[in-house]
Amino acid sequence: MEAKLWALRREIPAGPSPWKALAAAWNLEPRLARLAWLRGVDRPEDLGWRLDSSWARSTDPHLLPGVDAAVARIRHAVEARERIVVYGDYDVDGVTATALAVRALERIGAEVSFFIPNRFSDGYGLHLDCIRELKETRDPGLLVSVDCGVRSVDEVKASTELGLDWVITDHHALGPELPPACAVVHPHLDGYANPFLAGVGVAFKLAQALLGAVPHPAGADAAFLDGMLKLVAIGTVADMMPLRDENALLVRRGLDSLGGKNGPGLAALLRAAKKEGALGGQDIAFGLAPRLNAVGRMGGAEDAVRLLLTRDAAEAEVLMARVEALNQERRAIQEELAARLPRPDGAAFDLALDPTAHKGVIGIVAGHRMRASGRPAGVCTVIDGVAHCSLRAPEGYDLSELLALAQPFILGGGGHRAAAGLSFEASRLAFVRQVLERGAQAQAGGREIPPLLVDGAPGDLPEDADLARLEPFGQGFAPPLARLEGSVASSSSFGADHWKLRLAGLADPVTWFAGHARPAQPQVGDRLCVSATPQGSARWGRSWLVDAPLGGMAP
Repeated sequence: MEAKLWALRREIPAGPSPWKALAAAWNLEPRLARLAWLRGVDRPEDLGWRLDSSWARSTDPHLLPGVDAAVARIRHAVEARERIVVYGDYDVDGVTATALAVRALERIGAEVSFFIPNRFSDGYGLHLDCIRELKETRDPGLLVSVDCGVRSVDEVKASTELGLDWVITDHHALGPELPPACAVVHPHLDGYANPFLAGVGVAFKLAQALLGAVPHPAGADAAFLDGMLKLVAIGTVADMMPLRDENALLVRRGLDSLGGKNGPGLAALLRAAKKEGALGGQDIAFGLAPRLNAVGRMGGAEDAVRLLLTRDAAEAEVLMARVEALNQERRAIQEELAARLPRPDGAAFDLALDPTAHKGVIGIVAGHRMRASGRPAGVCTVIDGVAHCSLRAPEGYDLSELLALAQPFILGGGGHRAAAGLSFEASRLAFVRQVLERGAQAQAGGREIPPLLVDGAPGDLPEDADLARLEPFGQGFAPPLARLEGSVASSSSFGADHWKLRLAGLADPVTWFAGHARPAQPQVGDRLCVSATPQGSARWGRSWLVDAPLGGMAP
């Protein structure tokens, strides 16, 4: 694991503290106001999404393009007693969006079921074979897509010939034309105020409009929709959508709801992840989301949806046991692949191909490589001569632009700024790699590698109770990261390449999950300089989790 150059997240000008207005407006402890300012928050009103996440700040769902037409068609289906099938995706965003749509449609009296394509046999998006099977087995009058479908022009056209109507809800990059559905609900259309909604966020806005809870919900509708925001929080964080503006509000309300009473499925999921009390964005990213994701990564994702929907505690325990077993299997396969791949070679875009890689884990491994190198990364497997790749990018990059550059050499692709996928003939690997490397180099502004951005020393970070006020932390609003430096006072190991450390002058313990990078274990007396995130615990107090070793300060 190479030491990284580091820099303060934002240059602090001379003179009065530029975060004083934030502190005064919201009665914030100065270090907390400083942390928000370092993340680009200059105006006090921009903190309202986190510090005053009332319904009154949220956007009227009828302003979301396509919502009115979608509501009209769905209400007609309910009145006509048409069967409705929610057609989702197998990742966490798709799974949570599916569960949310089913619950909302049930609430308005719809006869509804759901379908999730299989990652391996079907692949992403709408598929005509699946649609034909749904027609034969369920005979729906209406299909509602969530987190997919906006590029499925041919499939929607063919559905019309089968006598099937579609309402498409999606948030992925738009194609050259929209599918001929009864409605296309998408946050990138017509200058919508929040273009960064996740797929589950789009489904939520449609649900709010269906309930007539506009411009803002009240009474029983407000309680129901706050429950649905639990799913929005999980899906939005898992899909790496920017946690700013309205997204911050929706996720914050969802986190608050998750900290209260939960249904059997979510309660079982929280127990399995060992999460209790108030939750933060990182609890979702590294505790809840990987478990839900494992179901779709290892096969069909239906059990993940069933877990979120069940009202039966016994069924929840059975489903959670399956989910946890798949998660353990996923983790073993993922670790084996990570150890097998060659180390990044310093290219502007780290693209690795292993013909035998398990398709379900390549996205996770790409994410780990991206975080370790600070550069965009992709991991590919090969099926029948076609390379299937999952891509991940840190802040400052846009994978959608890189996919556009690679269009002449790929068979297909889609996604958003931080996460995407593509496929190409394996024989064209060199061309695809060259295009991605050149594009990433241009996006990096010619820099060798951007420095790791930190918030200062441990003393520059506020206490954990204050940090919780700025939740959610995640994409677009980075988790706190401190620079720890000092002599190792004690060092012990646990598990495989996991270390517990104490640094002289730092009261709180330090944990380092070294993983496959396998640096040498720090010994007593060694001088250590690392970046680390605070890990608050009501039971054990604050500790620090090492993110990366640090070198010198970036010029």
